[in-house]
Amino acid sequence: MNINNNSDSNSKQSNSILETQRLILRPLQAEDFEALCVLDSDPDVRSYFPEGVLNSEEVRTELARYIRAWHTNGFGLFAAIEKQNNQFIGRCGFAKLSSGEVEFGYLFLPTYWGKGYATEASQALLKWATKHMPVDHITGFAPANHLASIRVLEKCGMKFVKMGNYRDIACAFYRFDIIKPQIL
Repeated sequence: MNINNNSDSNSKQSNSILETQRLILRPLQAEDFEALCVLDSDPDVRSYFPEGVLNSEEVRTELARYIRAWHTNGFGLFAAIEKQNNQFIGRCGFAKLSSGEVEFGYLFLPTYWGKGYATEASQALLKWATKHMPVDHITGFAPANHLASIRVLEKCGMKFVKMGNYRDIACAFYRFDIIKPQIL
């Protein structure tokens, strides 16, 4: 699905378009609904989520929440668009947890797994976070048996913190410390 890269007029979003070697990362927008339906209805993509695949109404609700997060927090989830063909290939970015911590995560279509896109996007977004997010660290976690996702967290500089449970799933928890320059 080709995606229009025009972001909305919200300055928090319009100042948050990133480019990597192969990707354009921009805040999710209403026009991403169909692409998100494809992503979130894929059983392979959603295999590590206890609720499984999402239907179109659940995707619509989630997308509204993602867009609201940008307005509320000044950060949120990004669409990952492959530059070569202007295709939506996944989503990645940040979400505020109920604990107040900020989680980093990503989902990509299976066709793009194992090609370095998750690592490429993750590195760019964590670098962006050091300049644009009002937090001192980012949390990342993956199911303990999801070794590919754990490797991505490690490759982008996150440090292992502990093993624990999230939504009754055994997970490996990681942390990325944001060091802000001190003003003298």
